[in-house]
Amino acid sequence: MAINVLKAQKRPAKTVRTNSRVLTWLGQWYHVEKWIGGKQFPIKYLDGTLFLLGLGLILIFFRINAERQMRQLRKANEEVNNLRAAYTILKANYMKMGKQSELAPKVEQFGLKESRKTPQRIAVASE
Repeated sequence: MAINVLKAQKRPAKTVRTNSRVLTWLGQWYHVEKWIGGKQFPIKYLDGTLFLLGLGLILIFFRINAERQMRQLRKANEEVNNLRAAYTILKANYMKMGKQSELAPKVEQFGLKESRKTPQRIAVASE
């Protein structure tokens, strides 16, 4: 009868486990640890560093966006002020053109003259 003997099974080599989720995720496709120095590089700070870098980029984006909006607001306010001034000038010109002293010389060209007589009241007898 044969005796059952356990054969030594070869176990796969253990991979070095890092504390960085980012490197684990990137390590599936690229060997990032080789590029940045392997165990000599403090990999445990990489996740926090990338998070702070992302926050910094977001801060820079919002700051640039706010400055652009401030420039647009300044330009819009200047345009509104210019349009308001133009409206006021045009309104003043139209009001001045409607005065009798301004209309009389212009109407004389058509042969109409200003009446110097005072108006008279006409009374109609009721029947």
